Amino acid sequence: MPQVKTDVDYVECLKKNDFTAFDALFHKYSETLYAFALSLTRNKFVAKDITQLVFLKVWEKRALINEHLSFKSFLFSITYHETISWLRKEKSEQRRIKEFVHQSVVHTNETEYIIEYKNIEGIANQIIEEMPEKRKEIFRLSREQGYSNKEISEKLNISVKTVENQMTSALKSLRKKLGRQEILGMLFYFLMFHQQ
Repeated sequence: MPQVKTDVDYVECLKKNDFTAFDALFHKYSETLYAFALSLTRNKFVAKDITQLVFLKVWEKRALINEHLSFKSFLFSITYHETISWLRKEKSEQRRIKEFVHQSVVHTNETEYIIEYKNIEGIANQIIEEMPEKRKEIFRLSREQGYSNKEISEKLNISVKTVENQMTSALKSLRKKLGRQEILGMLFYFLMFHQQ
């Protein structure tokens, strides 16, 4: 019976430029790291990118890896730091957008701005109300109550794919109709609904 290889065995081979060992480690841990990154970012595309970046760094730094330390902990450490780095950049981007809105207000009558913003908020709510009942329910659970796609699928007894499709349709509708309100409408859309 062939002996099952441990992480130590794989890392030793990896340090000798064995791509087969790298591939084995990738298939062993990539899904777990993806789930970890997704739980922090709530963005499946970002989580996928972070997972790939982690293994790219593993390959680039393979000669420096200590095979006698926990390779799993090593992977989670890299994933955590890459995720925190992304979250900081995202927060900085959100801050720049809010500063842009603030600067716009400086050059606009504040009362007019508030009225316009409330008007766009009303338009957004009207768009949501006009959605098919199931799509509206899914959208509100996601954006207003913070449910994940998986939680919505379990709550409504539908597939995750159905939830994703309904959310995509809802967001496209909002983006298309709010885009007509020019810059303030687009900013409202981004700040209030751009979470995926």
